[in-house]
Amino acid sequence: MASLYTAHLPDEQGRIHYTDEEHGTWQILIERQLAALEGKACDEYRAGLARLALPRDRIPQLDEINAALTPATGWSVAAVPALISFDRFFALLANRQFPVATFIRRRDELDYLQEPDIFHEIFGHCAMLTNPAFAHFTHLYGQLGLNASKEERVYLARLYWFTVEFGLLQGAGGLHIYG
Repeated sequence: MASLYTAHLPDEQGRIHYTDEEHGTWQILIERQLAALEGKACDEYRAGLARLALPRDRIPQLDEINAALTPATGWSVAAVPALISFDRFFALLANRQFPVATFIRRRDELDYLQEPDIFHEIFGHCAMLTNPAFAHFTHLYGQLGLNASKEERVYLARLYWFTVEFGLLQGAGGLHIYG
């Protein structure tokens, strides 16, 4: 599936330059999602968000995310253009790297996007990667996928989609959304 978006490439210093419009989209998304989390997100996810200390007024640089992830669990994020193959996805996870597309959705797609953008990847997934138990699980899952056959990877990707991607967690207080 071809992406409808074009990834931003980092400059010589590793910085990605986003437009004011893109930063504004981030701000709309993060404010909406933070307000929606009240009473729904598990403690582990909320603690991860606090540890990430995401800016509200701009898209964070990937090294800012790494500054929180790496000391917490040894993870980092890796810039990817858009959708990647199962092989690449599992290889990154097996190396404790989470793929992050370097584009953000358009404002006419605030509510739903068919492919993961930087907001989805950082806000939706990176918070839990600050949690050692979840980070360990994700690393092992990546290793399983990396060592699986092509056919098995399809099933592992589907299982990931219906568990981790949807972000449900059973905690002491019941069922929670973590992302």
